Amino acid sequence: ALDRSRVEVPKVDQKRLDSLKCDESKPLCVIQVRSPASGARAEARLNGSRTVRDLRDWIVASGMVGAGQGFAIMGGFPPKPLADEGETLDKAGLNGAAVSIKLS
Repeated sequence: ALDRSRVEVPKVDQKRLDSLKCDESKPLCVIQVRSPASGARAEARLNGSRTVRDLRDWIVASGMVGAGQGFAIMGGFPPKPLADEGETLDKAGLNGAAVSIKLS
């Protein structure tokens, strides 16, 4: 049996999320993110000029994965890792896309 008292639940980092808040006067990129643990979905709303690295930060800050947990962001079909973390969300074609998290 799983000892739930020892399971670390990731926490939301509101300060970090606030730092990633989108500028409504600039183009918006909405990305559906699927949680690796529960399959639950969350909607990341970031400016398209933000990077894949910013999306990674959003995923950690939102509590979808733990702060020290390694993971890859999988996008496209068939899903492949988004390896260029400096690429903008617009250039990566993520506006309106769904991505999943693969824990490592």
